[in-house]
Amino acid sequence: MTIDPLTMVVVDILGKYVIDKGATLLKETGHSAAQAASQLFEKAMARLKADPAEARNAERFEQNPEGYRTPVAEAIAEKVKNDSDFAAQLTALLEDYKKAIITVDTSNVNADIVAMQGGAATGEGGVAVVGNVKGGISVSNQQSGRSLEGDDS
Repeated sequence: MTIDPLTMVVVDILGKYVIDKGATLLKETGHSAAQAASQLFEKAMARLKADPAEARNAERFEQNPEGYRTPVAEAIAEKVKNDSDFAAQLTALLEDYKKAIITVDTSNVNADIVAMQGGAATGEGGVAVVGNVKGGISVSNQQSGRSLEGDDS
């Protein structure tokens, strides 16, 4: 059976979500994306579990997503092919997920500083650097007048 790209993307997200019920997705993509993945998971699993022929694989997928990826992908592909409403629902939820990934998560805001998508925010006078930095970083404390200069290498 040929599996359409929509189904493959959905199953990828389901697999990432089911591993730890979205905890890793929450860290990697933010609250909105993890919530969208949760809704996608609930919709797809409810549909599969409603079918006695697919319910067992859906349950097994929740325990071992890599081991049951193919049967779940095939089942979802078949449901999408035969039910345009289900396909539209999955597409809409997938779009919500995609939008959430590129939307800034401003849930961590402090004194004009915003942490984006799981980043760190600091209080007044604090500095948080997450990830790779190229070039120099200047940190200045106005009270002491001391300054630390980064290396431009």
